[in-house]
Amino acid sequence: MSDSTITSNTDDWIDDAEVKAILQEHLDKKDYQIFKALNENGRISDTELGEKVGLSRTAARRRRSNLQNEGIIDVLAVIVLQEADLAYADVRVSFSAGTTQEEIDTFIDGLLDAELIYEISEYLGSDDILLRVWHASLYELKVYVSERLRGNEVVEEYDISPIVKTRKAWQKVINDGH
Repeated sequence: MSDSTITSNTDDWIDDAEVKAILQEHLDKKDYQIFKALNENGRISDTELGEKVGLSRTAARRRRSNLQNEGIIDVLAVIVLQEADLAYADVRVSFSAGTTQEEIDTFIDGLLDAELIYEISEYLGSDDILLRVWHASLYELKVYVSERLRGNEVVEEYDISPIVKTRKAWQKVINDGH
């Protein structure tokens, strides 16, 4: 086995005991190794994947397919916004008192197809949702967000927090070339 092989002959398939406790009901050792390998390189072939995790090509393909079909993993591409020199920000949104769930769902549905909003997460606490937004510049980002949120009856208030650097995302350390 090469040094790049993820497999281990011990039962310690995750170094962090807390992470292991959380994941062991959802992923076994091989599934977690597949996730880690795909997170390093989502374009890896099934043959390479099998070699990396100690499975045959067929077994690796079957496990990858099962994880994807169950919605547990999704192999996708992301634009590393800071490397592309694009502006991006977190936008915390609080809904107006008395807003119905139907109004909130309609509002969120209207944001789902927005290409420049790359994440929408619901929160518990003082803010109701978090939008992650990108654009060519901070000024254009501010205008874009304002056009979508200002004056909308559902939105009580919002706050834009520009991101200056991302160090880790999707379990990957982001290298800014420095």
